[in-house]
Parts: sequence; C-alpha cells; structure tokens
Amino acid sequence: MDATLLELSEEAGLWMPPDPLGERIRGDGYTMVISGRHASVERIRLGDVDAALAEVRTQARKRGLEDVTWWVGELSKPPGLAEQLLALGLEPDPDQPHLVSLVIESRPAGEASVEALPVESFEDYLRALELDWEVWNVPADDRAERRAAAPARWQSLSGGNVSHFLAYLDGQPAGFGRVVFTPAGGLLMGGAVLPEARGRGVYTSLVHARWAEAVARGTPRLIVGAGSMSTPILERLGFRRIGAIRLLRDRL
Repeated sequence: MDATLLELSEEAGLWMPPDPLGERIRGDGYTMVISGRHASVERIRLGDVDAALAEVRTQARKRGLEDVTWWVGELSKPPGLAEQLLALGLEPDPDQPHLVSLVIESRPAGEASVEALPVESFEDYLRALELDWEVWNVPADDRAERRAAAPARWQSLSGGNVSHFLAYLDGQPAGFGRVVFTPAGGLLMGGAVLPEARGRGVYTSLVHARWAEAVARGTPRLIVGAGSMSTPILERLGFRRIGAIRLLRDRL
C-alpha cells in the first residue's frame, strides 16, 4: 500500500481534474502538467535524462512558460535523478525545495476549534484562491491571469472529486484547504493560513474537515506531500512519514 500512497504524494498534479485552460503532455517516462505560465513534471521514470529534459524544455518554450518544476520522489527513476538534473542547470525550488510524504489512517489528534466549511459557490472559491495567493505572495500579474481563468476552472471542479474548504475567524476567511479524493483516500493539495491567524487552530480545523469528508466518502485516509511549515503540525496530528520529494525548478 505504501507504494500506492507514495505515487499519490509524488504525482499530486495528475489527480486533479484536467485544467480546461491547461494541458497535459505524456512524454517518454514522464507527464508534464501545464497550468498558466507554469508546469510540473511528474511520474518520472526515465531512461535518457538528457533527452527528456530537452523535450520538456522544447515544449515549455513553445508555450512561453516561465518555469517547470520537476517532482523527484522515492519512485522516480533513474537513481540519482535529482543530482543529474541539478548538474544540468536546474535549481532547488525557491519556495518549497523539499516535501515530506505523509499519511494518516485514523482520526487526527486534536479537535477542530474554528469553523471550516466546504466551498459551494464560485464567490467562495475565489475568496479561497485570493487567500492562498496572499499567503504565498503570488505576483500581481500572475494573480490577474489566474483570476481570469478561475470561472472555467471552477466549472471543471464542480461536482467532481475535489473539495475546497474555508476556515473562518471572527466571521472572516482565515485559512484555505483543498482535498482531491482518490480510491486510496483524500490527497491534501494546497493549504494556507493568513499570518495573523496562525497558532489559533485554523490549520488543524481544516485537516479535521477534510478527514471528515474522507470518512464520509468511505476512504478514511489522508495523504500529502507536505512542506516545511505544515510537516511539524501534521506529525503532531498523527501523520507518519513514508517518503520524501525534491522539487527542482527549471527557469526558462
């Protein structure tokens, strides 16, 4: 089972519904997921690293992309792939160079202390995105492009296997969390808490909300590739480590 869970954490982008304004390219031993001006390379099982990198760069430049992030995990091939890519000009992702693959198969510790509600309207979906962009300091021009694409993306997500949650403090949105449901459990993909709201149970409440929906769907398990801020919280809640992921960015 851990191999399946590793696949989920290392290939998160492949479980999202296809972006109606994006593209997926299946290459020889990899899949390239394009969204806006950015792309990721996932499910990496390469024979010829140099050829694959050249193909990805060619596809990215054709589409005017700014960068491509390679998700190199425990299951990626060949061995030593991260070091090969670094030698070929890639660099550790400046925002999230390392992720930890985590899983939980029982109710998380702690209690939900703030209201975390499912997003059921486009207006709330946009509020969740705006909160996420604010936390991650997304540049203004990138926000404008994503905002324009939001209606089409919301339509592609409605009624599918993706749920978004907003957590509220004093009646105002303070945190956001996304979960993608797979046959093996809920895949946590994206979470953010405003700096002024941290330490007040917002993140924990969002985890409990997504756990509750995973249980309701009959798949009581959560999987995540967690960054440095969320890993300690998730481990305190009872998540266990099953692997690690390196994110390597290719600036074009």
